[in-house]
Amino acid sequence: MQLSLAELCELFRRNGPVVRVTVIDVEGSTPREVGAVMVVSVQTVTGTVGGGALEYDAIAHARRLVETDAMWLRDTKTYPLGPRLGQCCGGQVRLLFERYGADEIDIVSSFADAKKGYFVRPVVSGSAPVHVVGIADLSAAPGFVREQFQMLTAHSDGRCKLVGGARQDESWFLEPLSKKRLPIYLYGAGHVGREVVRVFEGLAVEIVWIDTDAARFPDHIPAHVKRLVIASPNDAVGLAPDDAFHVVMSYSHALDLEICHAVLKRGRFRYLGLIGSMTKRARFLKRLSDLGVSEAMLSRLTCPVGAGGPSSKEPGVIAISLVAEILQLSETAPR
Repeated sequence: MQLSLAELCELFRRNGPVVRVTVIDVEGSTPREVGAVMVVSVQTVTGTVGGGALEYDAIAHARRLVETDAMWLRDTKTYPLGPRLGQCCGGQVRLLFERYGADEIDIVSSFADAKKGYFVRPVVSGSAPVHVVGIADLSAAPGFVREQFQMLTAHSDGRCKLVGGARQDESWFLEPLSKKRLPIYLYGAGHVGREVVRVFEGLAVEIVWIDTDAARFPDHIPAHVKRLVIASPNDAVGLAPDDAFHVVMSYSHALDLEICHAVLKRGRFRYLGLIGSMTKRARFLKRLSDLGVSEAMLSRLTCPVGAGGPSSKEPGVIAISLVAEILQLSETAPR
């Protein structure tokens, strides 16, 4: 789970001054990716940058910085993850430490809930970060930062980027304010659907959860889910973006068929998964073929979902296998 600036502000309100620790660069095998965040106060630690001796040292260093009162205090440390640190990853991690007191939080909170733009700042102490939506917002930044920002936004996939000048202490870190979330359309609020929603909680997804009856949904709908009650769930297919992941597990095989047909007929989707067995798969392929769906499109139907995982039919196990399948696919290039 990542920690947003809004969460940073909330942690400050609860705990007082905090240090935000961010992975800004990695080489080789490392426990976390660039952009991973941990927030440290005198008494608490939220998030993780990788655990083990790396995190133990990072927490201790962060707590030393919490006790200072310099404005816009920043520091960086590079950790080789080999025998000297007692971790077996073998790579190297560079961490950025940023102290936030009341004055800094007042400024950051003004754009903490922004959905667009980047959180841009140097890795050295002294100057306030910048909320950058367009290149004009970087008028006071060095030329290499403006150039790298233009390149990043032209081909952005929502990732962070460390950009450097002639010296290491001239580096700046560019961090998107909102991470791209996988759009998932989940058809069916039954027992397996509920497990899928639960397993996805805390990950970078946005689920549209679809069923015909409001009574089928649980009383509590998590923040990463939007409930959609609709008489004909196949009509929801047209609302999905072209890169959506469609997961079909309604209470009716006839309804499942209608939804699958609508997705395949539209032809623009990232994934179509159908809960079931190999027998159900064979029957659906025959019926969809009779409805005029091409062989090329039929080959994109995944059924059973999560087939690469354990064979258990328990809802929680199915959900875990499905989520792993979707996350693995999300890291590959779209078809």
